[in-house]
Amino acid sequence: MEKIFGTDGIRGVVGDKITEDFCKKIGNSLAIFLNRTTDKNEKTVLIATDTRPSKTMIEENLTKGLTEFGVNVVNCGILPTPAVHYLTKRHQFDAGVMITASHNPFEYNGLKFITKDGLKFSTEQENLLTEIFFNIDEFKNFSDIKGKVSKADFTKDYISYIKEICGSDLSGLKIALDCTNGASCFVAPEIFKQLGAEVVSFFDEGVGELINKNSGSTNLDFITKNTLENKCNIGFAFDGDADRVNASFSSGVAISGEQLMFLSVMFLKSKNLLKKDTIITPNVTNYGIDESLNKLGIKTIRVEVGGKSIQEKLLSEKLSFGAEDNGHIVWGDFNKCSDGILTAVLISKMLKELTSFDETLNNLTLLEQTKINVSVTEQQKQKFNSGELNKLISTLQANNKERIIVRPSGTEPLIRIIVEGANKKQTEILAKEIEKAITAL
Repeated sequence: MEKIFGTDGIRGVVGDKITEDFCKKIGNSLAIFLNRTTDKNEKTVLIATDTRPSKTMIEENLTKGLTEFGVNVVNCGILPTPAVHYLTKRHQFDAGVMITASHNPFEYNGLKFITKDGLKFSTEQENLLTEIFFNIDEFKNFSDIKGKVSKADFTKDYISYIKEICGSDLSGLKIALDCTNGASCFVAPEIFKQLGAEVVSFFDEGVGELINKNSGSTNLDFITKNTLENKCNIGFAFDGDADRVNASFSSGVAISGEQLMFLSVMFLKSKNLLKKDTIITPNVTNYGIDESLNKLGIKTIRVEVGGKSIQEKLLSEKLSFGAEDNGHIVWGDFNKCSDGILTAVLISKMLKELTSFDETLNNLTLLEQTKINVSVTEQQKQKFNSGELNKLISTLQANNKERIIVRPSGTEPLIRIIVEGANKKQTEILAKEIEKAITAL
Protein backbone atom coordinates (compact mmCIF):
# COMPACT_ATOMS: atom_id res chain seq x y z
CA MET A 1 0.00 0.00 0.00
CA GLU A 2 1.32 3.43 -0.97
CA LYS A 3 2.35 5.69 1.92
CA ILE A 4 0.84 9.13 2.43
CA PHE A 5 2.13 9.71 5.98
CA GLY A 6 5.67 10.77 6.84
CA THR A 7 7.44 11.02 10.17
CA ASP A 8 4.89 13.51 11.50
CA GLY A 9 1.59 13.56 9.64
CA ILE A 10 1.11 14.28 5.94
CA ARG A 11 3.28 16.85 4.25
CA GLY A 12 4.07 18.01 0.72
CA VAL A 13 4.28 20.85 -1.78
CA VAL A 14 0.94 22.60 -2.31
CA GLY A 15 -0.34 21.98 -5.83
CA ASP A 16 1.73 18.83 -6.11
CA LYS A 17 0.85 16.38 -3.35
CA ILE A 18 -1.39 18.75 -1.41
CA THR A 19 -4.31 19.59 -3.74
CA GLU A 20 -8.02 20.42 -3.37
CA ASP A 21 -9.02 16.88 -4.31
CA PHE A 22 -6.47 15.34 -1.95
CA CYS A 23 -7.68 17.42 1.01
CA LYS A 24 -11.35 16.69 0.32
CA LYS A 25 -10.57 12.99 0.02
CA ILE A 26 -8.68 13.10 3.33
CA GLY A 27 -11.76 14.71 4.88
CA ASN A 28 -13.96 11.92 3.52
CA SER A 29 -11.49 9.34 4.79
CA LEU A 30 -11.32 10.84 8.28
CA ALA A 31 -15.13 10.85 8.46
CA ILE A 32 -15.23 7.15 7.61
CA PHE A 33 -12.39 6.49 10.06
CA LEU A 34 -14.36 8.15 12.86
CA ASN A 35 -17.48 6.21 11.95
CA ARG A 36 -15.50 2.99 12.33
CA THR A 37 -13.72 3.91 15.55
CA THR A 38 -16.19 6.15 17.44
CA ASP A 39 -19.53 5.04 18.92
CA LYS A 40 -21.05 8.52 19.10
CA ASN A 41 -23.80 9.26 16.60
CA GLU A 42 -22.73 12.87 16.14
CA LYS A 43 -19.04 13.43 15.58
CA THR A 44 -17.13 16.72 15.61
CA VAL A 45 -13.58 17.57 14.46
CA LEU A 46 -11.54 20.59 15.55
CA ILE A 47 -9.45 22.20 12.79
CA ALA A 48 -6.69 24.80 13.23
CA THR A 49 -3.95 26.13 10.96
CA ASP A 50 -0.61 27.88 10.93
CA THR A 51 -0.24 31.02 8.81
CA ARG A 52 0.63 29.66 5.36
CA PRO A 53 -1.26 31.15 2.37
CA SER A 54 -2.53 27.68 1.43
CA LYS A 55 -4.34 27.22 4.73
CA THR A 56 -7.70 28.45 3.37
CA MET A 57 -7.76 26.03 0.45
CA ILE A 58 -6.84 23.08 2.64
CA GLU A 59 -9.26 23.98 5.43
CA GLU A 60 -12.17 24.52 3.01
CA ASN A 61 -11.68 21.21 1.21
CA LEU A 62 -10.95 19.22 4.37
CA THR A 63 -14.12 20.70 5.89
CA LYS A 64 -16.10 19.87 2.76
CA GLY A 65 -14.88 16.28 2.85
CA LEU A 66 -15.81 15.86 6.50
CA THR A 67 -19.23 17.54 6.41
CA GLU A 68 -20.47 15.81 3.27
CA PHE A 69 -19.94 12.54 5.13
CA GLY A 70 -21.84 13.72 8.18
CA VAL A 71 -19.10 15.03 10.52
CA ASN A 72 -19.37 18.43 12.21
CA VAL A 73 -16.41 20.80 12.00
CA VAL A 74 -15.28 23.57 14.35
CA ASN A 75 -12.75 25.87 12.67
CA CYS A 76 -10.71 27.76 15.26
CA GLY A 77 -8.25 29.71 13.10
CA ILE A 78 -4.53 30.05 13.72
CA LEU A 79 -3.21 28.13 16.71
CA PRO A 80 -0.07 26.19 17.62
CA THR A 81 -0.14 22.42 17.15
CA PRO A 82 0.17 21.71 20.91
CA ALA A 83 -2.87 23.91 21.52
CA VAL A 84 -4.89 21.65 19.22
CA HIS A 85 -3.72 18.59 21.18
CA TYR A 86 -4.80 20.22 24.43
CA LEU A 87 -8.11 21.60 23.14
CA THR A 88 -9.17 18.42 21.36
CA LYS A 89 -9.01 16.52 24.63
CA ARG A 90 -10.32 19.29 26.88
CA HIS A 91 -13.41 20.03 24.79
CA GLN A 92 -14.03 16.37 23.94
CA PHE A 93 -13.76 16.63 20.17
CA ASP A 94 -13.67 13.29 18.36
CA ALA A 95 -10.46 14.30 16.56
CA GLY A 96 -8.32 17.31 15.80
CA VAL A 97 -6.52 18.29 12.62
CA MET A 98 -3.68 20.79 12.48
CA ILE A 99 -2.98 22.22 9.03
CA THR A 100 0.77 22.87 8.97
CA ALA A 101 4.08 21.92 7.44
CA SER A 102 5.96 22.74 10.64
CA HIS A 103 9.51 23.96 9.85
CA ASN A 104 9.22 23.56 6.06
CA PRO A 105 9.11 26.66 3.80
CA PHE A 106 5.80 28.30 2.88
CA GLU A 107 5.22 26.37 -0.36
CA TYR A 108 4.76 23.22 1.72
CA ASN A 109 1.75 22.38 3.81
CA GLY A 110 0.24 19.33 5.43
CA LEU A 111 -1.99 17.82 8.09
CA LYS A 112 -1.35 16.45 11.57
CA PHE A 113 -4.03 14.19 13.05
CA ILE A 114 -4.90 14.15 16.75
CA THR A 115 -7.05 11.66 18.68
CA LYS A 116 -9.84 12.51 21.10
CA ASP A 117 -7.32 11.88 23.89
CA GLY A 118 -5.01 14.60 22.58
CA LEU A 119 -2.47 12.15 21.14
CA LYS A 120 -0.80 11.89 17.77
CA PHE A 121 -2.39 9.28 15.53
CA SER A 122 -0.56 6.00 16.08
CA THR A 123 1.01 4.09 13.19
CA GLU A 124 -1.96 1.72 13.25
CA GLN A 125 -4.42 4.62 13.04
CA GLU A 126 -2.44 6.19 10.18
CA ASN A 127 -2.49 2.86 8.35
CA LEU A 128 -6.26 2.54 8.74
CA LEU A 129 -6.80 6.10 7.46
CA THR A 130 -4.48 5.35 4.53
CA GLU A 131 -6.37 2.14 3.69
CA ILE A 132 -9.66 4.03 3.66
CA PHE A 133 -8.12 6.80 1.53
CA PHE A 134 -7.07 4.38 -1.21
CA ASN A 135 -10.44 2.60 -1.18
CA ILE A 136 -12.65 5.65 -0.90
CA ASP A 137 -14.82 4.67 -3.88
CA GLU A 138 -16.34 1.91 -1.77
CA PHE A 139 -17.95 4.56 0.42
CA LYS A 140 -19.91 6.66 -2.08
CA ASN A 141 -23.19 7.99 -0.67
CA PHE A 142 -21.79 7.30 2.79
CA SER A 143 -24.24 9.59 4.62
CA ASP A 144 -27.41 11.51 3.78
CA ILE A 145 -26.92 13.78 6.80
CA LYS A 146 -24.51 16.67 6.28
CA GLY A 147 -22.29 17.92 9.05
CA LYS A 148 -22.46 21.45 10.43
CA VAL A 149 -19.66 24.03 10.36
CA SER A 150 -18.96 26.55 13.10
CA LYS A 151 -16.14 28.77 14.29
CA ALA A 152 -14.61 29.19 17.73
CA ASP A 153 -11.76 31.15 19.30
CA PHE A 154 -9.88 29.05 21.85
CA THR A 155 -6.80 31.28 22.10
CA LYS A 156 -7.57 32.39 25.66
CA ASP A 157 -8.07 28.77 26.74
CA TYR A 158 -4.57 27.83 25.65
CA ILE A 159 -2.99 30.97 27.14
CA SER A 160 -4.67 30.31 30.49
CA TYR A 161 -3.53 26.70 30.39
CA ILE A 162 0.14 27.63 29.88
CA LYS A 163 -0.01 30.32 32.57
CA GLU A 164 -1.54 27.86 35.03
CA ILE A 165 1.28 25.36 34.43
CA CYS A 166 3.92 28.05 34.95
CA GLY A 167 2.36 28.93 38.31
CA SER A 168 4.46 32.05 38.85
CA ASP A 169 5.40 35.28 37.14
CA LEU A 170 8.46 35.94 34.99
CA SER A 171 8.89 39.57 35.97
CA GLY A 172 12.49 40.76 35.89
CA LEU A 173 13.29 38.76 32.77
CA LYS A 174 13.76 40.29 29.34
CA ILE A 175 13.02 37.69 26.70
CA ALA A 176 13.53 37.69 22.93
CA LEU A 177 11.04 35.72 20.83
CA ASP A 178 11.40 34.75 17.17
CA CYS A 179 7.88 33.74 16.09
CA THR A 180 9.01 33.05 12.49
CA ASN A 181 5.67 34.42 11.16
CA GLY A 182 4.08 31.17 12.28
CA ALA A 183 1.42 29.90 14.66
CA SER A 184 3.17 31.26 17.76
CA CYS A 185 2.70 34.89 16.64
CA PHE A 186 -0.63 35.46 18.33
CA VAL A 187 -0.03 33.56 21.56
CA ALA A 188 3.65 33.40 22.57
CA PRO A 189 4.33 37.15 23.05
CA GLU A 190 0.98 37.53 24.85
CA ILE A 191 1.70 34.66 27.24
CA PHE A 192 5.10 36.05 28.22
CA LYS A 193 3.68 39.55 28.66
CA GLN A 194 0.86 38.26 30.86
CA LEU A 195 3.46 36.41 32.93
CA GLY A 196 5.22 39.70 33.56
CA ALA A 197 8.26 39.37 31.31
CA GLU A 198 9.60 42.19 29.16
CA VAL A 199 9.22 40.87 25.63
CA VAL A 200 11.12 41.74 22.46
CA SER A 201 9.41 39.84 19.65
CA PHE A 202 10.32 39.43 15.98
CA PHE A 203 8.53 38.03 12.93
CA ASP A 204 5.31 38.22 14.92
CA GLU A 205 2.90 39.55 12.27
CA GLY A 206 1.86 36.17 10.90
CA VAL A 207 2.84 36.82 7.28
CA GLY A 208 2.43 33.29 5.97
CA GLU A 209 4.51 33.84 2.84
CA LEU A 210 7.50 34.46 5.14
CA ILE A 211 6.98 31.55 7.54
CA ASN A 212 10.34 30.02 8.57
CA LYS A 213 12.22 32.31 6.14
CA ASN A 214 15.66 33.14 7.57
CA SER A 215 14.16 32.78 11.03
CA GLY A 216 12.76 30.28 13.48
CA SER A 217 14.08 27.19 15.19
CA THR A 218 16.12 26.00 12.21
CA ASN A 219 17.77 29.39 11.63
CA LEU A 220 19.26 30.38 14.96
CA ASP A 221 21.61 33.14 13.78
CA PHE A 222 18.81 35.67 14.07
CA ILE A 223 17.71 34.88 17.62
CA THR A 224 21.27 34.60 18.94
CA LYS A 225 22.21 37.95 17.42
CA ASN A 226 19.12 39.72 18.71
CA THR A 227 19.20 38.17 22.16
CA LEU A 228 22.65 39.68 22.60
CA GLU A 229 21.95 43.03 20.94
CA ASN A 230 18.75 43.60 22.94
CA LYS A 231 20.44 42.56 26.20
CA CYS A 232 17.87 39.85 26.84
CA ASN A 233 18.26 37.20 29.53
CA ILE A 234 17.33 34.48 27.05
CA GLY A 235 15.91 34.12 23.55
CA PHE A 236 13.59 31.56 21.98
CA ALA A 237 12.92 30.68 18.34
CA PHE A 238 9.84 28.62 17.40
CA ASP A 239 9.11 26.63 14.27
CA GLY A 240 6.07 27.24 12.07
CA ASP A 241 3.55 25.38 14.24
CA ALA A 242 5.28 26.03 17.59
CA ASP A 243 5.62 22.42 18.67
CA ARG A 244 9.36 22.99 18.63
CA VAL A 245 11.67 25.60 20.14
CA ASN A 246 15.37 26.35 20.19
CA ALA A 247 17.06 28.97 22.29
CA SER A 248 19.91 31.40 22.86
CA PHE A 249 21.92 32.32 25.94
CA SER A 250 22.12 36.00 26.85
CA SER A 251 25.65 35.96 25.43
CA GLY A 252 24.31 35.36 21.93
CA VAL A 253 25.39 31.72 21.83
CA ALA A 254 22.86 29.10 20.78
CA ILE A 255 21.68 26.64 23.41
CA SER A 256 22.17 23.24 21.80
CA GLY A 257 19.31 20.78 21.57
CA GLU A 258 21.00 18.52 24.09
CA GLN A 259 21.57 21.43 26.48
CA LEU A 260 17.92 22.41 26.23
CA MET A 261 16.93 18.80 26.87
CA PHE A 262 19.29 18.54 29.86
CA LEU A 263 17.97 21.77 31.39
CA SER A 264 14.40 20.54 30.99
CA VAL A 265 15.19 17.24 32.70
CA MET A 266 16.93 19.04 35.56
CA PHE A 267 13.92 21.34 35.95
CA LEU A 268 11.56 18.38 36.35
CA LYS A 269 14.00 16.64 38.68
CA SER A 270 14.20 19.73 40.90
CA LYS A 271 10.38 19.77 41.16
CA ASN A 272 10.17 16.01 41.88
CA LEU A 273 8.21 15.60 38.65
CA LEU A 274 10.56 13.25 36.77
CA LYS A 275 8.72 9.94 36.98
CA LYS A 276 10.89 6.86 37.61
CA ASP A 277 13.95 9.11 37.07
CA THR A 278 13.78 8.09 33.41
CA ILE A 279 13.55 9.97 30.10
CA ILE A 280 12.82 9.01 26.48
CA THR A 281 14.93 10.22 23.56
CA PRO A 282 15.57 8.99 19.99
CA ASN A 283 18.69 7.23 18.82
CA VAL A 284 20.06 10.35 17.09
CA THR A 285 20.54 12.24 20.37
CA ASN A 286 24.13 12.70 21.53
CA TYR A 287 25.11 9.81 23.81
CA GLY A 288 26.75 12.27 26.15
CA ILE A 289 23.22 12.84 27.48
CA ASP A 290 23.02 9.21 28.64
CA GLU A 291 26.40 9.28 30.35
CA SER A 292 25.80 12.65 32.04
CA LEU A 293 22.32 11.77 33.28
CA ASN A 294 23.43 8.33 34.45
CA LYS A 295 25.90 10.01 36.83
CA LEU A 296 22.92 11.82 38.34
CA GLY A 297 20.88 8.64 38.74
CA ILE A 298 18.67 9.24 35.69
CA LYS A 299 18.05 6.52 33.12
CA THR A 300 17.67 7.06 29.37
CA ILE A 301 15.50 4.94 27.07
CA ARG A 302 16.22 5.18 23.34
CA VAL A 303 13.53 4.98 20.64
CA GLU A 304 13.23 5.52 16.88
CA VAL A 305 13.13 9.09 15.54
CA GLY A 306 9.76 10.85 15.71
CA GLY A 307 7.18 12.11 18.15
CA LYS A 308 5.04 8.99 17.78
CA SER A 309 7.84 6.80 19.13
CA ILE A 310 8.33 9.07 22.14
CA GLN A 311 4.58 9.24 22.77
CA GLU A 312 4.15 5.46 22.65
CA LYS A 313 6.99 4.84 25.07
CA LEU A 314 5.86 7.58 27.46
CA LEU A 315 2.44 5.96 27.62
CA SER A 316 3.62 2.36 27.89
CA GLU A 317 6.23 3.13 30.56
CA LYS A 318 4.08 5.74 32.36
CA LEU A 319 6.85 8.36 32.19
CA SER A 320 6.74 12.16 32.28
CA PHE A 321 9.44 13.37 29.88
CA GLY A 322 10.67 12.76 26.36
CA ALA A 323 12.65 14.93 23.96
CA GLU A 324 14.44 15.12 20.64
CA ASP A 325 17.64 17.06 20.15
CA ASN A 326 15.95 19.32 17.57
CA GLY A 327 13.84 21.16 20.16
CA HIS A 328 10.81 18.88 20.40
CA ILE A 329 10.24 18.63 24.16
CA VAL A 330 7.37 16.57 25.59
CA TRP A 331 6.28 17.41 29.15
CA GLY A 332 4.15 14.31 29.51
CA ASP A 333 2.27 15.26 32.67
CA PHE A 334 1.02 18.44 30.99
CA ASN A 335 0.61 17.55 27.30
CA LYS A 336 1.47 14.32 25.50
CA CYS A 337 2.92 16.20 22.51
CA SER A 338 5.93 18.48 22.15
CA ASP A 339 5.12 22.08 23.02
CA GLY A 340 7.57 24.83 22.12
CA ILE A 341 5.78 27.61 24.00
CA LEU A 342 5.40 25.56 27.18
CA THR A 343 9.09 24.66 26.98
CA ALA A 344 10.08 28.31 26.60
CA VAL A 345 7.94 29.31 29.60
CA LEU A 346 9.29 26.56 31.87
CA ILE A 347 12.93 27.16 30.86
CA SER A 348 12.38 30.87 31.60
CA LYS A 349 10.93 29.95 34.99
CA MET A 350 14.02 27.83 35.67
CA LEU A 351 16.30 30.70 34.63
CA LYS A 352 14.54 33.11 36.97
CA GLU A 353 14.97 30.68 39.86
CA LEU A 354 18.66 30.00 39.08
CA THR A 355 19.73 33.32 37.45
CA SER A 356 22.27 31.31 35.42
CA PHE A 357 22.39 27.90 33.75
CA ASP A 358 26.17 27.56 34.10
CA GLU A 359 26.25 25.38 37.20
CA THR A 360 23.57 23.04 35.86
CA LEU A 361 25.22 22.65 32.47
CA ASN A 362 28.59 21.88 34.09
CA ASN A 363 27.08 18.43 34.68
CA LEU A 364 26.61 17.84 30.95
CA THR A 365 29.45 16.50 28.81
CA LEU A 366 28.70 15.82 25.15
CA LEU A 367 30.54 13.74 22.59
CA GLU A 368 31.75 15.33 19.37
CA GLN A 369 29.22 15.21 16.55
CA THR A 370 29.29 16.06 12.87
CA LYS A 371 25.89 16.48 11.24
CA ILE A 372 25.36 16.89 7.50
CA ASN A 373 22.02 17.17 5.72
CA VAL A 374 22.44 16.10 2.10
CA SER A 375 19.87 17.43 -0.38
CA VAL A 376 18.80 14.60 -2.67
CA THR A 377 16.47 13.94 -5.56
CA GLU A 378 13.63 11.46 -5.16
CA GLN A 379 15.63 9.02 -7.29
CA GLN A 380 18.66 9.32 -5.00
CA LYS A 381 16.44 8.85 -1.96
CA GLN A 382 14.95 5.68 -3.47
CA LYS A 383 18.42 4.32 -4.24
CA PHE A 384 19.46 4.98 -0.65
CA ASN A 385 16.31 3.33 0.69
CA SER A 386 17.02 0.27 -1.46
CA GLY A 387 20.25 -0.24 0.47
CA GLU A 388 22.87 0.81 -2.07
CA LEU A 389 25.09 2.32 0.64
CA ASN A 390 24.58 -0.35 3.29
CA LYS A 391 27.92 -2.03 2.63
CA LEU A 392 29.90 1.24 2.86
CA ILE A 393 28.16 2.32 6.06
CA SER A 394 28.57 -1.12 7.64
CA THR A 395 32.25 -1.18 6.76
CA LEU A 396 32.87 2.29 8.17
CA GLN A 397 30.99 1.38 11.35
CA ALA A 398 32.95 -1.87 11.78
CA ASN A 399 36.32 -0.22 11.25
CA ASN A 400 35.80 2.87 13.43
CA LYS A 401 34.85 3.56 17.03
CA GLU A 402 32.53 6.40 16.01
CA ARG A 403 28.76 5.93 16.04
CA ILE A 404 27.29 6.41 12.55
CA ILE A 405 23.64 7.15 11.74
CA VAL A 406 22.45 7.75 8.18
CA ARG A 407 18.73 8.09 7.54
CA PRO A 408 16.32 9.71 5.08
CA SER A 409 14.31 12.63 6.41
CA GLY A 410 10.61 11.94 6.84
CA THR A 411 9.70 15.58 6.17
CA GLU A 412 12.19 16.94 3.61
CA PRO A 413 14.13 15.81 0.51
CA LEU A 414 17.23 15.15 2.62
CA ILE A 415 19.39 12.33 3.84
CA ARG A 416 20.72 13.07 7.31
CA ILE A 417 24.20 12.02 8.42
CA ILE A 418 25.33 11.95 12.05
CA VAL A 419 28.77 10.77 13.10
CA GLU A 420 29.57 10.85 16.82
CA GLY A 421 32.73 10.13 18.74
CA ALA A 422 35.56 11.46 20.86
CA ASN A 423 37.56 12.98 17.97
CA LYS A 424 35.94 15.84 16.03
CA LYS A 425 38.27 15.57 13.05
CA GLN A 426 37.52 11.87 12.62
CA THR A 427 33.76 12.45 12.77
CA GLU A 428 34.13 15.05 10.02
CA ILE A 429 36.20 12.72 7.81
CA LEU A 430 33.67 9.90 8.06
CA ALA A 431 30.67 12.19 7.53
CA LYS A 432 32.26 13.70 4.41
CA GLU A 433 32.99 10.24 2.99
CA ILE A 434 29.35 9.25 3.40
CA GLU A 435 28.15 12.56 1.96
CA LYS A 436 30.29 12.01 -1.13
CA ALA A 437 28.83 8.54 -1.63
CA ILE A 438 25.26 9.82 -1.29
CA THR A 439 25.73 12.61 -3.83
CA ALA A 440 27.12 10.03 -6.27
CA LEU A 441 23.99 7.86 -6.12
